[in-house]
Amino acid sequence: MKRTIRQVFGTTRPRDIWLNLFTFDQLLTRPIIHIVYWCGLGLMFIFALGWLGIMAGTGIKDASVMGWLLSFGLAVVGLLGFLIAVLAWRSLCEFYMAVMNIAEDLRYLRQFQEKLTPASFTTAPSPVVSPPEAAPAPDMAAVAEPAKSKDNIMEDPFFRPRFERKDL
Repeated sequence: MKRTIRQVFGTTRPRDIWLNLFTFDQLLTRPIIHIVYWCGLGLMFIFALGWLGIMAGTGIKDASVMGWLLSFGLAVVGLLGFLIAVLAWRSLCEFYMAVMNIAEDLRYLRQFQEKLTPASFTTAPSPVVSPPEAAPAPDMAAVAEPAKSKDNIMEDPFFRPRFERKDL
C-alpha cells in the first residue's frame, strides 16, 4: 500500500498528501481513472450477469423450444452488447487520459518556455501622438517587436527541446 501511495503522491507523509490534494500541483487523474475504469467494468459485468439471469429465467418460464431459442438469441445479443460496452468504456477512459496527458505536457512545455524566455522584453518607447487633425500616419517600422528566438516553443511548431543528460 505504501508503494502505491508513493507512486501516486511521491511521498507517504500525510501532510504532503493533503497538500497535493488541495493545491493541484500534481495531477491525480492517472491513478483515480484506473479505479473508475475497474469500477465501471465491475458494474458492466454485474449487468451482464443479470441479463443472462433474466434470459435463463425467461427460457425456464416459457418452457417451449421457441422460448429457449429466443432466450438464447437475446443472451448472445446481451454478451455482444457487453463486449461493445467494455470497448466503449475503455475508449472513453483512454480519451480522458489523453486529454489529461496533453494538459500535463502543456504544463511542462510552459515551464520549459519560461526558463528560456527572459523576464522582460525591451521595447522602444511609444511615440507621442498629437491631436487627430494633425497626426501623421504612424510609422510601422518604428514600433519594435521582440525578436523571435529559435528556442521559442510557441513560435516554432517543429521545435524539439533537447535535454542534456545529467547522469553522463
